[in-house]
Amino acid sequence: MKLISIFIALFLVGCGSTPYRDDYAKHVNLLDGQYFDDTSVEFSFIGSQSVDLRGLYQKNDTANASPILYQAGGGLIGMLAQIGTHSTLINSQRNEKLAKEQEQVNQSILPLINISKSIMLTDLVEEYEDQNISQEDSTADTIRIKPIFFSNSDMTEFSLTSIVWLPFQETKKKRQEFKYKNLIRVHSQKFSDSEQEKIANGDEKILSEIFSSLLNTAIFMAKSELMGKYSKLNKPVETFILKGELNQKVIRGSIVAEKYGYQIIQDLHSWLIAYPKLDDSKKITDDNII
Repeated sequence: MKLISIFIALFLVGCGSTPYRDDYAKHVNLLDGQYFDDTSVEFSFIGSQSVDLRGLYQKNDTANASPILYQAGGGLIGMLAQIGTHSTLINSQRNEKLAKEQEQVNQSILPLINISKSIMLTDLVEEYEDQNISQEDSTADTIRIKPIFFSNSDMTEFSLTSIVWLPFQETKKKRQEFKYKNLIRVHSQKFSDSEQEKIANGDEKILSEIFSSLLNTAIFMAKSELMGKYSKLNKPVETFILKGELNQKVIRGSIVAEKYGYQIIQDLHSWLIAYPKLDDSKKITDDNII
């Protein structure tokens, strides 16, 4: 029976798994109420120390099913090995497809990407400068942040997706374990016509201002949650329509704060999303759901 369960699990992996993405995180919170205070918060940027800007596109990681004829004669163990190999092949195809699509969409904003490479994250943190430390000086209590910026092909809307985490202090396991991990997303405010013209012309100053606003909002959100400010809230769950970027999204969640002209929403995944304050036409109640 145990072998049958393994067989089914591997079969599902082979047929429906998705590739690893560096702009995705499943929520983990093992802090057990041991929250930070404002004076103890330190954070460090992981990965690129300059702005990582990418083109925004509708991710579709489906891969054409590659036919495979499983060889008999190896028994169940041999069958499981073949399924594992097939699963690896499918994941490789999906990763390759996503990489090609990302490369293609990056071409549409390539001038901005080239400019952003010279903009350092440490120059954007403003009021959080004293709490930003280098990777080399980080400890187990240092908040790790990996920010990834996105722009649509028209360069009229920007967003920031940040993966935020705290590792366990000591672990002998090869796979990284987390005390806390979450995804924080910030959507840009609307730009004026003059701002859009400057963006299209590759104005580094306004790009830095946009990136700084997005990044500082994300840091504020990360600090607030790790200080426990959102944990004791008992806000009603609502349904929100978030318009913009590639399409319209409907999410379920609760407003946990308002700051910097944003509504900060904690969705049902426990992700935190900062979206420009919505008017009544952009928010629907449960009674309106079909």
